[in-house]
Amino acid sequence: MKTLLLILFAAAGSMAADATGKWSGSLIRTSGEGQEQTGPALLELKQEGTTLTGTAGPTADERHNIQNGKVEDGNITFEVPTNETTMKFALKQEGDSIKGSVTRDRDGRVQTAKLDLKREK
Repeated sequence: MKTLLLILFAAAGSMAADATGKWSGSLIRTSGEGQEQTGPALLELKQEGTTLTGTAGPTADERHNIQNGKVEDGNITFEVPTNETTMKFALKQEGDSIKGSVTRDRDGRVQTAKLDLKREK
């Protein structure tokens, strides 16, 4: 019986979500006037254990390398440095969906946006 339980727990652990793949969707930010503005978002990720590498950007033509990428229990965090600032991502993967927030400090103001992505098949 103990052996069976160990096998079941090992199998459940091996089925943990893997963030590897191409993800596309929307970045939704609120303007200074309070209006929501939606733009495209694209992530191409590779997960090895808890380490995450890849690129992020609005389109395939404009992508930036991610840094400090980590995945733990479906929580995904990484940073994307650009010319002006560093964007910080705090996301949650549930199956073929990733949602969460993006923040950056620009000109002394913290700006936030929401990210909503689906895995491309």
